[in-house]
Amino acid sequence: MRPVQRDDVRQLAKTWADRARADALRNGEEPPPAFGAMSDEQRTPLFREAHYWHTLASGMFLEQTAPPRPTGANVRAMRAHLGACCEQLRSMMEARGELLPEGAREQLAAIELRVAESVDLVENAGPDWAREADATWHELMRWARLLDYDPSRTSGAWVPEGWNDFAGLYLV
Repeated sequence: MRPVQRDDVRQLAKTWADRARADALRNGEEPPPAFGAMSDEQRTPLFREAHYWHTLASGMFLEQTAPPRPTGANVRAMRAHLGACCEQLRSMMEARGELLPEGAREQLAAIELRVAESVDLVENAGPDWAREADATWHELMRWARLLDYDPSRTSGAWVPEGWNDFAGLYLV
């Protein structure tokens, strides 16, 4: 992703103003004012549009909208993390014996199965990564937090680089 530079935005707006002026002169029409002579009211829409196109070209739209794809190391770390979380929860269940709410064991078993299938899907997505893999990774990220009974941990190696940025920190 390239950052949007103010000078690039200004140059594009100036180029458009110069082109509009040249086109008007060539067509025998009254030309709009030169870029330097434009009022703020006339320049603002040009700057806004130029900024928009530079933001699109920089890749920021896609970065804000599509989560980053996890690396193989992220997926392996996710598998290990969720395995450890489920193991800890099973151990805690055994320590409580029958003194758990009805359905807790069944729910954990269903979650473990779903997590295992999801990790397999993500691991085997390969170069054909698609919306299903994206949605599955989102689900795994939620499971990674929900199943983690260690309140001191905030994130781990399963979090792809840029994950926290894709949700719109770059405002257009």
